[in-house]
Amino acid sequence: MRYVAALLFCISLYASQKPLDKVSIQLQWLDQFQFAGYYMAQEKGFYKEAGLDVEIKKYGVDIDIVEEVLSRKTTYGIGRSSLVWYNSKGKKITLLSATFQSSPMVLLALKSSNIKSIKDFTDKKIMMTIDALESAPIYAMIRSAQVDDKRVNFVNHSLNFEDLIQKKVDLYAGYSSNEPFMLKEREIDFEVFSPLESGFDFYSDILFTSQEEAEKNPERTKNFKDASIRGWEYAFKNIDETVSIIYEKYNPLKKSKDALKFEALELKKLAYINEIPLGTIEKDKIRRILDVYRIMGLVGSNIDIDEFIFNQDEIFYTQKEREFLKEKKELRVCAISRLLPFSDIKEDKFIGICSDVLNLTKEHVKIPYKIIYASSWEENLKNLKNNRCDILPMGTQRLKKESLLVVSPYYNEQLAVVTKKSQNYIVDIKHIFDKKFVAIKGNPFIEELKIKYPMLNISYVKSLQEGFESVEQGDYYGYIDTLISAAYAFKNISNGNLKISGSFDEKIGVGFGFREDDKELHTIFQKVSKEIKSSDVDNIINKWISVNYIKSIKFEYLQEILSALFLITLLFFYRQHLSNKKNKELEALKNELQLKVKEAIADIQKKDIYMLHKSRLAQMGEMISMVAHQWKQPLSSISALQISLLMTIELEEYDLSDEKQREDFLLYFQERLKKIGKQTQALSMIISDFSDFYKPNKQQELIALNNLVLKAYKLLEDNLQAEEIDLCLELGSKNSVLAYKNEFIQVLLNVINNAREQLSQRNRADAQILIKSYDRDDICILEISDNGGGVDESIKDKIFDPYFSTKFDKNGTGLGLHMSKSIIEQHHGGKIYLQNIENGAKFIIELQASEDKDEK
Repeated sequence: MRYVAALLFCISLYASQKPLDKVSIQLQWLDQFQFAGYYMAQEKGFYKEAGLDVEIKKYGVDIDIVEEVLSRKTTYGIGRSSLVWYNSKGKKITLLSATFQSSPMVLLALKSSNIKSIKDFTDKKIMMTIDALESAPIYAMIRSAQVDDKRVNFVNHSLNFEDLIQKKVDLYAGYSSNEPFMLKEREIDFEVFSPLESGFDFYSDILFTSQEEAEKNPERTKNFKDASIRGWEYAFKNIDETVSIIYEKYNPLKKSKDALKFEALELKKLAYINEIPLGTIEKDKIRRILDVYRIMGLVGSNIDIDEFIFNQDEIFYTQKEREFLKEKKELRVCAISRLLPFSDIKEDKFIGICSDVLNLTKEHVKIPYKIIYASSWEENLKNLKNNRCDILPMGTQRLKKESLLVVSPYYNEQLAVVTKKSQNYIVDIKHIFDKKFVAIKGNPFIEELKIKYPMLNISYVKSLQEGFESVEQGDYYGYIDTLISAAYAFKNISNGNLKISGSFDEKIGVGFGFREDDKELHTIFQKVSKEIKSSDVDNIINKWISVNYIKSIKFEYLQEILSALFLITLLFFYRQHLSNKKNKELEALKNELQLKVKEAIADIQKKDIYMLHKSRLAQMGEMISMVAHQWKQPLSSISALQISLLMTIELEEYDLSDEKQREDFLLYFQERLKKIGKQTQALSMIISDFSDFYKPNKQQELIALNNLVLKAYKLLEDNLQAEEIDLCLELGSKNSVLAYKNEFIQVLLNVINNAREQLSQRNRADAQILIKSYDRDDICILEISDNGGGVDESIKDKIFDPYFSTKFDKNGTGLGLHMSKSIIEQHHGGKIYLQNIENGAKFIIELQASEDKDEK
């Protein structure tokens, strides 16, 4: 099955290369730096990495951007703060991000016009967009200065800046990032009147979409927003490069590079005001903008700001779902007593795992919960069907047979078998199908199990205590219940004659249950369940139970077992001896480096001495940190092997009274001891590798790329199997490479270990790693992919930086990937880089192939 799963994973990776999702964005003006973020997201492949094929639509005078978006002629648009007004009039639009925290819109006047203040606007001719919505900041600025706007001659915008120069108008509405540069370039003195300086702080260049798009495609919307912001961050960090690209490809206005750079610097000031994160939209600021429109008589009604602003961190409910939650005064919860650790009622309080999981949903649902009590599972179902309660916290797929609905599981549970201590540990559950079992009547998990195994002979009792007693008295071979319930019982019920002997491989999903006619609540909790983190559920379960398997070792074979354990102990002492020896070597190397620093004092100035000393110590620190980092893997493997040996003894997987099984047991021990020895040698090899790392004249070897991969895999094999991570090898490269073998293997170990740790942290049940090699012309390419969720885009560009780590709380040094990059690029002349793929990340290593294709 493991190989089948690995094959399916390989197929799924190929299938994941699906076509990009086609979307479009409508610009609100002619191409210039004003839209640099969207250009750079396109040019640098940020949209493509997000799975998007983006069309950037050019501006046209007759284009109504809001209608273009609402009619789905374009997916996204760029607008001004007038979007607030459109929303108040019932236009179903959603704000995603604001590129500029303050509007660059200003009024410009020539110094020669003698206009020195806003009060001088009376009887003057102002060229601006007559639409009060689009020019609201300017109208507000004029009115706030108590100037009668009826005595101001507003002229519709010609978009021709020469009208100001030739004094056809007195004031000209423009952007602080454009027209001031043009005036300075022509050495014309001018005055600037800014709504921002008058206290009218409006957003500008707001990225928006339709509510329909945000509701139906929240992930795509989030991806487009994030990729766009990433494009803006790149544009502002690399202004010269961005200006050159816009100058060559996006420049219908024929702006000079100096003009584009001026625009970039001015817009950057407006994008990063008061260290507010790029793209931020604040609810309070939207309210202030709404108040300005209201004072101007443009808006009468209020708006739902929570609905108006896209929040990627919250569940995106449809309008119908939001209305349902508003109308719902309380949510009635079907709770059952006497079913700990899952559910019980104590002092009129709902307690247990189900209660704690339900509490995780409150921040998303935000309406009161009322508990409806029941004394049995059957009564619980009856209450739900008869509309006495609304939600069942613990449901399984069996509910569908009751004409009820159940959401995706928030937890998957195993069923365990409790037997007498005298029974052997159950290696294969199918070998006991001829036995008689007992279970609690009405247990939904047992009903699920009977569907899968109808041949099981199960009788029923009323309580767990009764079930335990019937097994202890010999009436039944075993008692079946959830592993959690059995473990909880052993923790809280004094009973020394029983043990957990085994478990069924199949896991049964636990989710929230609903009536079939309550589909609105069902879809809401379908979304809520996806927000429940498996780590939170695990913490809840760990709070309620701890699994303790009962030891049962036969003393007549204790001597053999102790001998094996003694060998393990010797190996650990040997490992300690190696550690002390290599630490002394490292100390000697450190002393040698310090001596060289002292010798340099006579030849160089004090500043040079300090820098050399600092550099040497940094090298030493890097090397020591990497030794510690790389030692964790072999030590972890040794620990895993030790645990497997102890668990084999503890769980009585071999019957030592049987001669054949005893021989198998000793062979099993010998195999594990050999692997421990191999890992101990690996510890020594790591020290040697890193001791040689900074020494010159190391010899490269001609070796097949695939052989390097296989050597790395052998070192990690036990760890991956212990953590149930499937590894698929697809080694298609035919070429050899010139490589420092041990260094290159350390890179592979580092990358694979990072994937392993990410998968373990995410607790994926289908954890997979794919290693693929192939040739492209004279380049050997190695890809290491996983399905661990990928790397956060905000840190993706930093992962190869020295001392950057997301694992400092787990002794991460931040040196592993940095050293790997140094080994590949500086020592092998190759490339190493990262790409996010669907559901995971892919590290790619490229090396020059050798002409000799023979394997070494």
